[in-house]
Amino acid sequence: MREMTLDVAGGKIAYEEAGRGSPIVLLHEGIADRRMWDREFAELAKDHHVARYDLRGYGRSPAATSEFYPVQDLLSLLDHLRLERPLVVGPSMGGKIALDLALARPERVGGLLLIAPGYSGMDYDHVPGGKATFERDETLSKAASDAWAAGRLDDATEALRQLWASALSGRALELFRTMVRENAKEVFEERSGQFERRQGPPAAGRLGEVRVPTQILVGDRDNPAMPHCANFLARGIPGCKVDLVAGADHLLNLSMPKAFDDAVTTMASRLGWRTG
Repeated sequence: MREMTLDVAGGKIAYEEAGRGSPIVLLHEGIADRRMWDREFAELAKDHHVARYDLRGYGRSPAATSEFYPVQDLLSLLDHLRLERPLVVGPSMGGKIALDLALARPERVGGLLLIAPGYSGMDYDHVPGGKATFERDETLSKAASDAWAAGRLDDATEALRQLWASALSGRALELFRTMVRENAKEVFEERSGQFERRQGPPAAGRLGEVRVPTQILVGDRDNPAMPHCANFLARGIPGCKVDLVAGADHLLNLSMPKAFDDAVTTMASRLGWRTG
């Protein structure tokens, strides 16, 4: 499992691949990098051809300095590794990219496993209670932003922990803190985000066009707005369902790993894959 670098339009991304068999691609969240999948990457490689990569500006991938398209970065990786119709695992910001890929190039996706996903075109009106539902998000996000601006990285990280990682402890919590600290400029300043572009209309108005098997996981200890967002997506995506995972926060694979493993097994069955 050696880190490699792929040239993409206007930049580079760092990635790893391992294993043989049915393909899985692991994206990451906007408060993490590909290390959030350390356990899963090794385990899944026993039965699958698995790839994970750092999004622009995270981990070992340089920040973007010009316009780029996250979906095109992902497509470049699929082409390079010859991954045909993989199961794309997309948590949070990674979920937005996965969903946009399924809409832009449905023939390139086998299935979607979305974890507390974001989505392009997200709007307060999509959830019950509207803007009020996001009150805790806005309060803690502002506290994190203010602390970062004042040079208090530990306080900024703690505000994010309260919002997104309240169920983590031990090594998982330390990994979260490490990823936030080492990706702080991207997490708090969105260096690459300012250059991010999307082709085509946002996903929010096109959910009925998703034609690949889709499952959504969301934790009951996540940001309170996230289950509402997940339910909005599930109502629009044909055949999609939401599993509310007790005891899980936003980094669901770290807080409740068995629930994630079970979901992968379920999706493998839906896709007709054989493992073991």
